[in-house]
Amino acid sequence: MTPKERMLKAARGEWADFLPWAPRIDLWYNANSLPGTLPAKYRRGVTLDEIADDIGGGYHKIVPDFLNARSPEDTIDRGLGIFRLKGMPYRAELAGVEREVKKEGNTTFVTYHTPLGSISCEILYTEEMRRAGVSITWISEHVIKDPKDYKIVGYIFKNIKVIPDYENYLEFQRQVGDKGFAAARGLAAAGPMHQIMRDFLDATQFYLEMYDHPQEMRRLCEDLEPYYDQLFRVLANSPAEVVFHGSNFDEMITYPPFFRDYIMPYLQRLADMLHPRGKLLICHCDGENKGLLELIAESGMDIAEAICPQPMTKVTISEVKKAFKGKVTIFGGVPSVALLEQSMSDEQFERFMENLFREIVPGDRFILGISDTTPPDAKFERLSRITEIVQEWGKLPMKMPR
Repeated sequence: MTPKERMLKAARGEWADFLPWAPRIDLWYNANSLPGTLPAKYRRGVTLDEIADDIGGGYHKIVPDFLNARSPEDTIDRGLGIFRLKGMPYRAELAGVEREVKKEGNTTFVTYHTPLGSISCEILYTEEMRRAGVSITWISEHVIKDPKDYKIVGYIFKNIKVIPDYENYLEFQRQVGDKGFAAARGLAAAGPMHQIMRDFLDATQFYLEMYDHPQEMRRLCEDLEPYYDQLFRVLANSPAEVVFHGSNFDEMITYPPFFRDYIMPYLQRLADMLHPRGKLLICHCDGENKGLLELIAESGMDIAEAICPQPMTKVTISEVKKAFKGKVTIFGGVPSVALLEQSMSDEQFERFMENLFREIVPGDRFILGISDTTPPDAKFERLSRITEIVQEWGKLPMKMPR
């Protein structure tokens, strides 16, 4: 079987021949390719996919390359949570808005002029961030700074047009080929309130605003609804087999009542549109998920990607499997600290991987990956060692030696 076939079978609750394995290495690659610190066997100019081929397993094509912009237009609306990246199945086009852009040093200043007034934000990307392999810019000043800004943001989103861009996605799908599934990207935010939390306000300020300006928040959520309606239709009608939507779930930040009220309904709505078309929903669940596991199982998502167990979080893979009840495929399992020599010796790493595989047994609904991603200073040989372990113990259904 191809890596893609293995991953899709696991995502659909079917048996493949071997446990799928698809490590995420983009941050590690970004951090080491620029200064020339990739392993010696890789010449300068080697691509990320060529290294993935050498590791073995499949491609991790869930998170896009936010920095590989074709033009400034691709990322200029980062402060609104909008991207127009290579491989995405749609374009979100602003209407009735005049955008003013100014760049000074590492900061990009963007102002949006509308009939209701103006809002602005600041986007930061420093050389230090680049050296660390950071793959997305940082919002250093958010668009909502005053109660009057809610209506202005609402106006912008009520007038956005979501246009299918399926050929852009199909080119991405062709490039990935049979090495993995090419996830068609929706949004990092699952729903309107989650988008306000992630993109429009500072995280701390968001909770203060929930108390101080609940009516403005509710009205903005209503203004965002047409945007989500358009987006979900475009995603559901896309040629993708797997759709990505919703990320960064954490029991403290997206605490259970918040997840239940503001995230789950949108995941369920999208899943209900995807499933009759034979499509799967994948979400990026890279936080502390212990208090959210039961809700995730009922959320409609088919694949919970970047699931991270102990020692980085409070949960074990056994606990996640029990909570998911065979409804959701786990994608992840290897915490990034397992690849760091300062965190685990070689002996401890081997012991961790053996214990992990014993928890994975018999291997149904599981795609092995790195949670959340391979860190810049990872011991690279451990990625290749995981490939060997999969070959040794990963034949499905798995049976570990006593």
